[in-house]
Amino acid sequence: MSVLCCRVPDFLIGLAERQEPKWMGRPLALLDANERVSAASPEARLSGVAVQMSARQAQMRCPDVLLSLLDTAACQQKQSAFVGTLAECGLPVEAQTWGVAYVDLREVARTGRTVQPICAEMGKQVRRLLGDTLAPSLGWDTGKLIARAASSCARPGHMRLVEHSDEERFLNPLSITLLPLPELALQQLTWLGITTLGQFARLPATAVWQRFGQAGKLAQQWARGRDDRSVSPTATMAPQPVSVDFDPPTALHTPVLEAALSALRSPLSSLAHQLQGCRRLRLDLRFVEGSTRVIDCTFVEPVSEESRVRATVSHQLQILEWPAELETLRVTLLETGELVARQLTLFEIEEESSPLVELARQLSRRYGERFFQPRLVDERHPLPERRFLFSALASCSTV
Repeated sequence: MSVLCCRVPDFLIGLAERQEPKWMGRPLALLDANERVSAASPEARLSGVAVQMSARQAQMRCPDVLLSLLDTAACQQKQSAFVGTLAECGLPVEAQTWGVAYVDLREVARTGRTVQPICAEMGKQVRRLLGDTLAPSLGWDTGKLIARAASSCARPGHMRLVEHSDEERFLNPLSITLLPLPELALQQLTWLGITTLGQFARLPATAVWQRFGQAGKLAQQWARGRDDRSVSPTATMAPQPVSVDFDPPTALHTPVLEAALSALRSPLSSLAHQLQGCRRLRLDLRFVEGSTRVIDCTFVEPVSEESRVRATVSHQLQILEWPAELETLRVTLLETGELVARQLTLFEIEEESSPLVELARQLSRRYGERFFQPRLVDERHPLPERRFLFSALASCSTV
């Protein structure tokens, strides 16, 4: 494999600041239709604002944050132009998320020396399209994960090429948050002192599989540099659309929403096991008097959590004008994509503490300090019991 990752840092924020130059340098959060944060500027992130926070939570973290609705149509137009510019080379191109795409170079270049001029030319083309304020960062390797990690390490307007012989040295010190694992899995690894890809790669494979399932097993292979995923220019689902007939017809949103989620539950679970998610789905509704409506749900980033799909579909059903009772619903998963890596926040997104930690605290108050949280002290100490320091959860503060 030979994979180039082209990444435009803060793509959505940059587009918004281009429309409103007075926002530049100020804490800014873009909200989706459900008033959840879709993107946050570096200044907002420094204050603790994170993706998927509610508007109220973002304001609590950063009282000066500017809140604005995401112009999805305008951003999608720029995203299509970005991907189209990369596709002008005639090679397979796969969009991962906003401002991030993979290009398959195996037919034209397989070494850093031959890849460099191609990367430089693609970078110039993207820069001409988007301007200097949205200069891309380029990363290259034999697999998607390392290529994406390399692009994250490169400054805007620069490239980072990782040769096969240098992969392990490059990967080992990088954060595990580069892996698109669920936030709870990342949090559990952090509690155990596993913070880098090298540490995660050295864990026993059987233990990782038992603890984190198929997704954890796959993520560990990526952390070890074994990423043989091909660049797919059209990442779509193979299964046929699922149709649901309502007898008797209904004018209630709840049964329609539950029927849609029931049809999506199995595909979403299968995608999650492969560290992928739904990027776009369509609902075709047919009413008793013969009229039809189409709901096209495009997510800001690929999602596999049912709760996020539920919120989006529920919102679309509520704002749709129903001409009559619904007779038939057809659900089609149109496009999928690789899950976006999550960054752990200093504070929990939800205001309440973790249910697991809260339970341990309650039990500790009754039975004493019997529940402990490990913290890595010296990973190279020859004695295992000296590598970690265990603190009683009853006396720990939750962050």
